[in-house]
Amino acid sequence: MNKPYHVAMTREALGPHFSPTALEQLIEANLGQDSLINQVAHDHFHFDNNSFESGYAYIETCRRKAIEAVRAGQAAQARADFGRLTHSVQDFYSHTNYTALWRELHPNAAPEQIDPLLESCLSDPRLHSARLYYPLEILAFVPPFLPLVAPLLPADSHTHMHKDDPSRPDFDYACSAATQRTRVEWLLLAESLTDAEKAVFTGQPAGQH
Repeated sequence: MNKPYHVAMTREALGPHFSPTALEQLIEANLGQDSLINQVAHDHFHFDNNSFESGYAYIETCRRKAIEAVRAGQAAQARADFGRLTHSVQDFYSHTNYTALWRELHPNAAPEQIDPLLESCLSDPRLHSARLYYPLEILAFVPPFLPLVAPLLPADSHTHMHKDDPSRPDFDYACSAATQRTRVEWLLLAESLTDAEKAVFTGQPAGQH
């Protein structure tokens, strides 16, 4: 997803649960995953190049590190770990064909009805993610070159598969799934925390998260 949509999805999913300061720390870490250094040799951050197993493992690692940091009283570090996790789960839906597989089963469903964790889609052998075909793929990120480069790239390239902005097919479905998944990840992490730990992590008084 492009930056404004990562921000909007994270705010919608987590805004009610985190203080403004905590939420900004989460968002900063989320957006940091798209820094130039994190675009190279970090496919698992974005579920590119079919990096499913390493991507799932990365999410588990971020969740574990966030819990450990909260318990050590390191709230800012915990938020950074969780913020990075949110970026990865959001990119899963914009960089894979999950939405297409789900819509095959629910052709008339609205975007807000999408199930972000439908097992039959997650285990479908056709599930795949966008591949980055360098160096042409780099040129595709430059708008004037896109019309020239796109016909040269395969159907499974990032250029043809991504749902990073509203101009792309299934963008609304990807956003809805990513927002719901972000909320699910918060609830999953929260299950491992005491009320006092949640208060530290969220920056909200106990009982308000």
